[in-house]
Amino acid sequence: MRILVEHSEDKKERSNIITMSQVAKEAKSKDPSVINATIGMLYDENEKFYTFKSVSEVDKILKDEEKFPYTNTIGVKPFCDAVLKWVFDKHLPYFLEHEHLSIVATPGGSGAISNVFSNYLNQNEKVLLPNYMWTNYIQIGYENFLGYQTYKMFNDKGTFNLEDVKKQIQELQKTQKRILFVINDPCQNPTGYGLTHEEWLDLINIINEAATKEHPFILLYDMAYIDYDKEGKDYTRETIYNFRLFNENVLTIFAFSGSKTLGLYGLRIGAMIGLNKNKENIEDFTNACQFSARAKYSMSTTYGMYLIAKILGEEKYLKPFEKELTEVTNFIRRRSAAFISSAREVGLKTLPFKCGFFVTFECKNPNAVYEYLVKKGVHIVPLDYGMRVAICSINEEHCKILPKIIKEAIDAVSR
Repeated sequence: MRILVEHSEDKKERSNIITMSQVAKEAKSKDPSVINATIGMLYDENEKFYTFKSVSEVDKILKDEEKFPYTNTIGVKPFCDAVLKWVFDKHLPYFLEHEHLSIVATPGGSGAISNVFSNYLNQNEKVLLPNYMWTNYIQIGYENFLGYQTYKMFNDKGTFNLEDVKKQIQELQKTQKRILFVINDPCQNPTGYGLTHEEWLDLINIINEAATKEHPFILLYDMAYIDYDKEGKDYTRETIYNFRLFNENVLTIFAFSGSKTLGLYGLRIGAMIGLNKNKENIEDFTNACQFSARAKYSMSTTYGMYLIAKILGEEKYLKPFEKELTEVTNFIRRRSAAFISSAREVGLKTLPFKCGFFVTFECKNPNAVYEYLVKKGVHIVPLDYGMRVAICSINEEHCKILPKIIKEAIDAVSR
């Protein structure tokens, strides 16, 4: 008899991106010509790990009592205030006056997602996920005794598939009362897609039609890459402002990532924000998610909270950070333009892309393509349906030459 409980017997790490990244990192340490496009972290044009100078400067002035002591589970007030101000920007006064808001600190965006999954569906119910996704959603769901169902992200025109979203919502409502719908936007991982304002308004209408007292709707808005949208902060916050159009049966939960916005990957700091027109729903959100936080990880890092509180909450630190963030967004944009242009030239068709850390393309035998490329000194991530290139971690020149190398590998494996 196995000692593990039945639910845990099938637990085995299936997402090998981190392992592949370590293999690639080791290979590059031995041979600098190796191209490592595996991991979703920022690297500069010399392909050295990128650290925001403005973040490093604030790090130097933090006091010990702002880094190492225990703090509270929900998050220190300066952190909570700073994150709310950053996320909602000029629209925060509207939401504070007309809606109800609450925030809980989490270990990265992943902690936020885990807390949502554990509190908003019953065991064996299904989360509604995109068919192109960050696959850790599935693992987080399994850990919380949940299954999943997918909606097709794209229609034949290469735009967001609103029709299938509506269809899958209706199908799920036949078997469960609540819908937990996950969307990662903009700069979606792994495609780099971003919804237009018009697509968002149509999606809001679909959700409002589905959301009733008998069938409440939870929108989990994974906003990890929101600050790298080429359209800029005003555009992305206008999307968030449109969330005021949701009816009272829609609970929106934002998953904010300090890893992505500020490059604090290893500090594991993020937040979850609940938004709803009903005060009781937000009180429930706070109580349940704070309870889960205490039960799972006790509290988030004091260090990360005060670092973010100063950078996003104090004007003298905020301005230099925003300037750097614009510079980073611009070099990511140049890399993506170089990659997409070269991909078109060699006939490598990518999934619909607008901006962000990743570009993805479909292909047959992705694992075989991966093995072929590794022998050529190129490391990218194989997926079930194709391969993902982390343009955030390679320079512009490598973005120009990589599509041709990949296309040759696909052709060679297909022979």
